[in-house]
Amino acid sequence: MEPAVSEPMRDQVTRTHLTEDTPKVNADIEKVNQNQAKRCTVIGGSGFLGQHMVEQLLARGYAVNVFDIQQGFDNPQVRFFLGDLCSRQDLYPALKGVNTVFHCASPPPSSNNKELFYRVNYIGTKNVIETCKEAGVQKLILTSSASVIFEGVDIKNGTEDLPYAMKPIDYYTETKILQERAVLGANDPEKNFLTTAIRPHGIFGPRDPQLVPILIEAARNGKMKFVIGNGKNLVDFTFVENVVHGHILAAEQL
Repeated sequence: MEPAVSEPMRDQVTRTHLTEDTPKVNADIEKVNQNQAKRCTVIGGSGFLGQHMVEQLLARGYAVNVFDIQQGFDNPQVRFFLGDLCSRQDLYPALKGVNTVFHCASPPPSSNNKELFYRVNYIGTKNVIETCKEAGVQKLILTSSASVIFEGVDIKNGTEDLPYAMKPIDYYTETKILQERAVLGANDPEKNFLTTAIRPHGIFGPRDPQLVPILIEAARNGKMKFVIGNGKNLVDFTFVENVVHGHILAAEQL
């Protein structure tokens, strides 16, 4: 027969048991939170910037998912999801269970395809936002463009307070403005969903498929032996590893 235990003593035993287990429970919860915080998805991870981002994230100990319309590399450390970002059904499995999403998918400005720009940069991004919320993602970091505030006049010492261009220089930029507005407008600390946008320009570096090859080809063909304007116009070029570092710092400080 089980010995009788008075109610006061039973309460004491229960409280002692809970007190002894509490540190372990808290530690387990903290471990789960830390593990989830180091899980992320890179949308557009097969692209030039995306590949560098995946490499740096892996080096920093992140568990990385890649979502892209094409598989541009094969890395056993990465979970790859093939799909269209305009399809929430495609997106959801890649975003479920991660804390942070880096959205760097975009058609190149040189494609000159208005329908594609609008579909991917704006409609696709709105879809990313809604799917992030549905999947429980806490942070969304967008790769925007410095051109969203440029109207043909040099900008020196620009800040985040500068207004969007009233007359964007091209349709690509127009859709990037729509995209950035949507992402920043979705920021909602009360619902634990934080967003930010990074505005790089002229990204170059190893495996660059666009900027540097174009400049080299132009130089070989003698097409760089002329000056546009008075030769004093300003332009920024940004090394790809610095762009990636900025994205990761932004995510970790949100």
